[in-house]
Amino acid sequence: MKKYLTPFCAALAILSLSSCGNTTKDKLKINQLEPSMGEEMAVNTQVTNSPKKRVFTDFIYDIGPRFRPVKREVVQKARSIDAFISKEELDKIEHIKSVTVTIIDGYIISDIIETGTSASFSEAQLKLLKGSDYSTNLMIHVEFQQMNAQINTVKNNYASSYLTIIPEKQASYLFSEETLKDYLRVQSEESRVGLDPKKLRPAKLYFTVTKDGSVENVRLDKSSFYPVVDGTMITLIKNLPGSWTPAENANGEKVKQELVLSFGLLGC
Repeated sequence: MKKYLTPFCAALAILSLSSCGNTTKDKLKINQLEPSMGEEMAVNTQVTNSPKKRVFTDFIYDIGPRFRPVKREVVQKARSIDAFISKEELDKIEHIKSVTVTIIDGYIISDIIETGTSASFSEAQLKLLKGSDYSTNLMIHVEFQQMNAQINTVKNNYASSYLTIIPEKQASYLFSEETLKDYLRVQSEESRVGLDPKKLRPAKLYFTVTKDGSVENVRLDKSSFYPVVDGTMITLIKNLPGSWTPAENANGEKVKQELVLSFGLLGC
């Protein structure tokens, strides 16, 4: 039994009581598709009926930055790839062919790209890094030649580091993160009755915690291919009882932070 079971039960009771008044409204919202979900999701509009009402339980939840978190201070002080590429990968490098710093928007590599030819960042790359705000997603991609000692030849290789810039103090929910995850599991059980695991896909839902602790800009970035599940998660995040403690920068000032809720199956 998990250590947080007792506080979870209490917190869940509070959350459930706080949200019961919106039950009818939420059920209506659950069956509404967000415009961004796309036509491709229509393939699984209805969950398969199951006589035993089996609930798919292997449902992965994660709440946090999109990629590996890195504080803005670290990004602004970085002068070379050493700040972002692991020592294991650095030790493989015999000769660098190119270093690319790119902004990633969701699953799209944007046209905001700066390329250099050495381990040290160019002026343009440094300007891009220093100008990146909180919740910016970055990719540092290094193309290099690696020595194969066994046959005394070099081969082409690469290393990529995916990063999300986070505030010095990240946003946090009123209750613990584990309690929040369990609440989402319990409240979304009905939408998972009879799910076919072979059709379920890894899904991601973006939302922003504002300076006053409210939630805005809730959007589905990647569908689970089950609209009823996607709609349930959207509704739960939009109407989550309680409040968030806003993120703070190095000066203790409140700032916005974008977070990502991952659900469905484990995946990228």
